[in-house]
Amino acid sequence: MTRTPINREDDGELLGFINKSPGGWTAETIFGYVFARSEQRQAAEEAVRSQGLNVLQGVWQYYDKKDKAWYPCILQHVYENRVVVIRTNEMGYQNPDSYKRSTITNPTETTLVKS
Repeated sequence: MTRTPINREDDGELLGFINKSPGGWTAETIFGYVFARSEQRQAAEEAVRSQGLNVLQGVWQYYDKKDKAWYPCILQHVYENRVVVIRTNEMGYQNPDSYKRSTITNPTETTLVKS
């Protein structure tokens, strides 16, 4: 598989990746979460350019290894090999009583997914 970075043209910011897959091409977030699939490379690249940063917003779910449970969260910091999340309620609001900040190293679909 060939993972190709897609950068914003005006400032070079990394928007995500496209990746050749057996069924065509995937559009991926900065940390590799697949959010779109296409038969055409150009369509996957356009998905990353138009949605790559927007898909990071909103409510996600992360797996807390200590609690052995899934929790809603928002992404606070996003890097290629780790994501810092803040636990929220299902609507994305932070509750001071259940606040928790967690770092997920090398996130996959078994540890971090979009709600």
